[in-house]
Amino acid sequence: MKILKSGRRRMAMLTPALALVLIPFSAGTANANTTPGWGDGEPDVIWDCNHDNADSCQYHEVNAWTELGKRRQVGNPVYNCAGSAPQGFDLTYKTDRTTEYSFEQTTGVEVTAGFSDVLQGGMSASSSQSETWKVGTTTSASTTLKGTIPPGEAGGYWFAPYERNSQGWLEVHYGERKNGHYFWYYPGQGSTGVKIKTPVTWPDGTMKGKWYWATWKC
Repeated sequence: MKILKSGRRRMAMLTPALALVLIPFSAGTANANTTPGWGDGEPDVIWDCNHDNADSCQYHEVNAWTELGKRRQVGNPVYNCAGSAPQGFDLTYKTDRTTEYSFEQTTGVEVTAGFSDVLQGGMSASSSQSETWKVGTTTSASTTLKGTIPPGEAGGYWFAPYERNSQGWLEVHYGERKNGHYFWYYPGQGSTGVKIKTPVTWPDGTMKGKWYWATWKC
């Protein structure tokens, strides 16, 4: 639930002439707030948490689960399009994954190292020794695979990581009133608008997941 500001009600009491003067200014700064879904009426809490402009930022996890993520092709395909005999291969494949953040269904918002710590601090600890994760770090998986490509075909490998999904909301405190309030909840108290998707790793730090092989006609 967003906190409503009394400033909006005071705006309605302005004289029409003064209101006309303020409209262009408001429209010109509407896109200045980098927090998805929030505009001039709310502080830029994502920016403030990223740049240490708030007294405290705390992530509250509401839901969490682990699932197998989407497959992504790893490395270059192996081709045997012009061959007349099966072609063997022995290749090492490597793939990287890092934490993905989504704020109010919008991705691509920058998250700094300090903010990553805030988000991880609000996430529940894993109850399984085989399910470990570290928000903000890049995790790799590599394997050496052998196979054979029939004549006139190509082949390639895909990798699907196990991912820990977290949903929750952000509580931000300011030392002085920001847009009329000391406390702000993004995108609303008790909501699930902040989403964190983190690769799961084995105890040795390598990424947990499944490899898939496929061939197709050239």
